[in-house]
Amino acid sequence: MRIDWAALGTVAVVSVIAAVAFTLLLSGGIRLLSVAKVRSNQGGSGTAAQSGGYALIGVAGILVLYGLYLIIPQFH
Repeated sequence: MRIDWAALGTVAVVSVIAAVAFTLLLSGGIRLLSVAKVRSNQGGSGTAAQSGGYALIGVAGILVLYGLYLIIPQFH
């Protein structure tokens, strides 16, 4: 049995990058939603921040769905 170390390294690097990207998207979306709530409580308009927050959370959701698509063989 032979282990392809280059392929294993590639999988590890891509997994770390995907995890960091997902975390940044989700935390950025939550942060923007929090900013929008604070602005609306202070009497201002937080619609741009709220739209951006929902957009980032939506992109994070799409990333999760794409990962499921790659994992589940019935979708191919």
